Amino acid sequence: MGLNGNQPLEGIRIVDLTHDWAGPHAVRLMADYGAEDIKIEYHARLDGMRGAYLDKINDHPRWWQINRNKQSISLDLRNPEQLQAFRDLVRVSDMVVENSRPGVLERLGIGYDDLCRIRADIIMVSMSAYGASGPESSYAGYGGAIEALSGVQALTAYDRDGDPMRVREVDVTNGIMGACAIMTALMHRQQSGEGQWVDLSERETSSWLIGEHLLEYAANGEQTLPLGNRHPVYAPQGCYRCEGEDRWMVLTIRSDDEWAVFCDATDLSVEGKDARFATAEGRREHHDEIDRLIGNWTAKRSPRAAMQQLQAAGLAAGMVANTEDISADGHLLAREWFQFHHVPDGKRFPGFPFRFARGGGEFKLRGPDLDAENEAILCEQLGMPREVLTAIANQKIGTAFDTE
Repeated sequence: MGLNGNQPLEGIRIVDLTHDWAGPHAVRLMADYGAEDIKIEYHARLDGMRGAYLDKINDHPRWWQINRNKQSISLDLRNPEQLQAFRDLVRVSDMVVENSRPGVLERLGIGYDDLCRIRADIIMVSMSAYGASGPESSYAGYGGAIEALSGVQALTAYDRDGDPMRVREVDVTNGIMGACAIMTALMHRQQSGEGQWVDLSERETSSWLIGEHLLEYAANGEQTLPLGNRHPVYAPQGCYRCEGEDRWMVLTIRSDDEWAVFCDATDLSVEGKDARFATAEGRREHHDEIDRLIGNWTAKRSPRAAMQQLQAAGLAAGMVANTEDISADGHLLAREWFQFHHVPDGKRFPGFPFRFARGGGEFKLRGPDLDAENEAILCEQLGMPREVLTAIANQKIGTAFDTE
C-alpha cells in the first residue's frame, strides 16, 4: 500500500465504475493520495457530472472537482470484446468501486462472485442508495431522497416551527464514508491477504450521522426538533447579518464568562449585563432579545472585522465566507492550500482535506477528458486491437438521463 512510494496509496489501482457524486468523490480522495484510478465510462449514458453538460463535456468545474487525478476509458460492457477488456483490467487491479443499483453488475456477469474468479483477493465496494438487501434495495436514490429517508432532513429548519430544509451535503458525506470503506477493506487485505465485498448503503451511512437523536428517542421517547442556528445548551448562538449585501457572521457563546467577555469586547457592556442575561438559562429564555442586540452591533461592521474583533477576545466567531472570499483567503494562501500545478491557465484549484509530514496529496489532473487513456490502457496495456478504439469513438454520445 504505497510503503515505498512518495504518496500513501501509490501502487493501488482502482477500477472506477461510479457515477454522479458520492461514488466518484470517494474514489477521488484515493486518487488525491496516490491511487491509480481508471474511470470506466459509457458513451451512450455518460456520468451525470459530464453528460448533463454536453457543451462542457470536459470542462465543467464540478467534473474537475469530483474526478480529478483520474484516468478515463470508455467501454460498452454489453459488448463481449469490451467486457473481456474490463475483466482483464480487473485481473491487474486491486479494487472495483461501483454505485449502481443492486443486481446491475450481476446481470452483466461482473458481480463480486464473478470478479473473485478473475482475482481471488479482489475488493469490491458497492455504494448503492439503500443497500443490496431489504425491501427498499431496488429504490432509485439520489442525495435529496436519501437525505429525506435517513432522518437528516427532519432536523434541519430555521426553527422548531419551520418546514424541513435540505442540507445538500449528503452526497459529499457519503463520498467520505465510501473512502473510509475503501481504506478499511485495503487494511483488512493487507493484514489477512483476503479480498472482500463491502455493501455500503448510503441511507444507512446518512442515518449514522444522527445517532445521538436516535438514542434520545430510544432512551426517552422524545424526538429532537429543529433548532435552526441555536444550540440546546449554549446561548447565544446564531448567524447575524453584517454590513454589506447578504453578509453574515456566526457566533457561539459557551459560558457566562464568555458572555461577559463578549459584552466587554463590544459596545453592549450596558445592555448585555442585564441581570436577565447573567445565566445560560436566562439567555436562552431571552434569546430573541439578545439576537436583536447582537444584530444591531454586527450590522455596523463587515463580517471579517466583526470576526477578527471577537476572535481577538478569544470568542468563537466566524464570518460566513462566500466563494469569492475563499478564493482570496490569506490563511489558505499562507498554508499553500490552493493548487496551481499542471494548470495551463493558472486557475486556482482546491487543495487536500489533510496533509502528511511526507508523502501527502498531489494534484496531477484537473479531471480527465473523455477517453483520454483509451489507447494507453486498452491497447498498450491490455492488448486490445486498435480497431476497438474506432468502434468506441463512433459510439453516440448520450446524456446522463438517456435510457435505452
